[in-house]
Amino acid sequence: MHSKPIYYEEPYQRTLQAVVTSITEKGVVLDKTICYPEGGGQAGDRGTIAGKPLLDTIKDDDHTIYHQVADPDFSVGDTVDIVLDWEHRYHYMQMHTAQHVASGLLFHHFSIATVSVHQGERILTIETDRKDIPLTVCYALEDLVNQSVREAKPVSYEVHTQQSAQALDLRRSIKVEGDGVRLVVVDDIDTVACGGLHVANTKEIDLFHYEGQEMIRGHVRLIFTIGAIAREEIRKKERIVEQLGALFSSPVEELVETASKAVTQASSDKSALKKCNERLALLELEKRIAGAPEEKGTPVVLWEVEEGLSLKDIGKAATAFENLALCAVQQNGEQVLWLIALVGEAEFLLNFSKQRQNLLSTIAGKGGGKPPLYQGVGTGEGLILLKTFKDLLV
Repeated sequence: MHSKPIYYEEPYQRTLQAVVTSITEKGVVLDKTICYPEGGGQAGDRGTIAGKPLLDTIKDDDHTIYHQVADPDFSVGDTVDIVLDWEHRYHYMQMHTAQHVASGLLFHHFSIATVSVHQGERILTIETDRKDIPLTVCYALEDLVNQSVREAKPVSYEVHTQQSAQALDLRRSIKVEGDGVRLVVVDDIDTVACGGLHVANTKEIDLFHYEGQEMIRGHVRLIFTIGAIAREEIRKKERIVEQLGALFSSPVEELVETASKAVTQASSDKSALKKCNERLALLELEKRIAGAPEEKGTPVVLWEVEEGLSLKDIGKAATAFENLALCAVQQNGEQVLWLIALVGEAEFLLNFSKQRQNLLSTIAGKGGGKPPLYQGVGTGEGLILLKTFKDLLV
């Protein structure tokens, strides 16, 4: 037995008493319902049934409506109270209507067709048939939709045969078969076949706001917010701009220029600091090489690197020398960062590939590299690695 869909007759009805006709794995079936099942880009209704949370409403291929109730404690034949999550339902009614208005205006004013739509918890997206849509068109669309809100256009329904509906030359093809085609009519703006729920007047959309665009499947997808959420997003961005203005001590009109200069300066400072750190690593390594013992004419440096120096910079500095056997560790609690450099004749003092296991097992180390630099991480005491490195030199 299918549920009688009261939501078409009374889309603004928030409560209803119904009789349970079956309880299945898919959900609870009622003799009638005000709960809209997910479909056509519109989310299924939520709320409570007999005081139990209604998590979602869905419909299968044979149009049976299932109410997915958390831990239902009622039985077949019981009369239950349905209470809609009205804020959730009304949000989607607003959004669905806004989508019809926007898609109709896109088509009739800009010859841009709608490929697909998605109505989410916060945003509405419209995938178009275009590869490029200028910002001027997006703002013009935003203005036109908000104009329709101010003009308070009525939204109504008509039921047609396939023949009479096809004769209207609608902007979108009719997806349902047979007669009884339900058309949604936004006065002077759009007529399209649709099985969703909508507000009764465009004034209920409240506010339509363009958020941006992205590419999907080679098409531009436009992003919008509606009503209270749109107002929320606008105010959030205003607060961000205000905070950035205070951070950069800049009026709004100059904020982008001021921030751009700050980013450029920060990049320059970062580059200068990087060069200083590289120079410092080179000088520190030179100092240690000067007093280092030699093995077959190659200086051997064992270095427990202090905090503030980078092993990456030390490795780069090591390659500036003709001959060098270097093992450097940097202790960070239980973690050990390690670096081995075998430059020039040093490669004959130690074959890293053959001795890798002997070296790294001392600190449960991981990592590798290619001549002349090897680097990684381990745990334990870094000084043990320094001693093992020295002992393994030929």
